[in-house]
Amino acid sequence: MDKSLFDETGTLMRFIWRRDRIRIPVWLLSFVIATMLTAIAFKDLYQNAAERQAIAETMKNPAMTAMVGPGYGLDNYTVGAMMAHQMLLMTAVVVGLMSILLVARHTRSDEEDGRLELIRSLPVGRLSNLQSVLLVMFGVNVLLAAATGSGLYVLGIASMDLEGSLLYGSALGATGLIFSAITAVFAQLSQNSRSTISLSIAVLLFAYAVRAIGDIGNEALSWTSPLGWILRSEVYVQNIWWPIWLTVAAAFLLSLLALYLNSIRDLGSGFLPARTGKSHASPILQSPLGLAIRLQRTGLIA
Repeated sequence: MDKSLFDETGTLMRFIWRRDRIRIPVWLLSFVIATMLTAIAFKDLYQNAAERQAIAETMKNPAMTAMVGPGYGLDNYTVGAMMAHQMLLMTAVVVGLMSILLVARHTRSDEEDGRLELIRSLPVGRLSNLQSVLLVMFGVNVLLAAATGSGLYVLGIASMDLEGSLLYGSALGATGLIFSAITAVFAQLSQNSRSTISLSIAVLLFAYAVRAIGDIGNEALSWTSPLGWILRSEVYVQNIWWPIWLTVAAAFLLSLLALYLNSIRDLGSGFLPARTGKSHASPILQSPLGLAIRLQRTGLIA
C-alpha cells in the first residue's frame, strides 16, 4: 500500500487528542474510579465467605445468567470472582458505547460538518484521518486497560491478583477496540453520523442479546458474540487470555476492512443507500422543538 495514503497521520492524531483533551480523560477516569469503588463496595458489603456464597446461590438462575453472563467461580465466590461476574459485562457494554461515540464523532460527524473536506484539501493522505482515529482509539483503550487493571490491583484485595486485574482491564480494552473497528466500518457504509451510531449500537445490543440467549441454553451461540468472548476469559478464576487476543485480532481485521472501504469510497458518500424520507413533514416536525427531537432521536433512544 502506498505510504502517501497515510501522510500526516501523526499530526491528525495530535489534533484529535487536542479536541478531546477533556472528553477522553473524563471517560477514562469515570471507568477507573467506578470500577475501583465497586470492588471496594463488594469487599465491604460481603465480609466473609458465607455471605458471598449466599449471594452466589441467588445468581444461579437463568435471569441473572442472561443479564451478567455465566457465573465462573460460583463455587468459591471470592470478591474477585464476584467483581468479574457481576460487573465485567456491564462495564464492557458502556466501554463499547464510548468507543462508538468517539469514532463516529471523528469520522462521519466530521465528514458531515465539512471538516474532512477541509483537511483533505491539505497535504494529507487519503486514509490518514481514519488511520489516526483508529490509532487514537487503540491508545485510549490501552490506557483504559492499564489504568483499570493497575487500579484494581493496588486495592490489595486478596482474591484480585495482578494477572486477573490486568486481564479484567484487557477485557474492557479489547471490547473498546472491536467496537471502535465496527463503528469505523459502519462509518464507511452509512450515509450520515446518525446511521453510523444507530447501526453500531444495534450491533452492540445484538451482541448482548445473542450472548444472553447463548449463555442460557446454547454456549456455541455465545461464541458468535464478542461480548461472549471476553466472558470466556474467566477473570479472577482461570484467567484465560486467548479470548482477549481473539477479540483484538478481530478488531484488527475489521480495521483493515474499514481502511479498504475508505480507500474506495468517495468523500460524503456511503455504500448503503439512504432511505427516502416522507413527502410531507408532520406538524410536530415543522416546529423547532420537533426538529431538534427528531435529529436527536437515535441518541435519546440509545
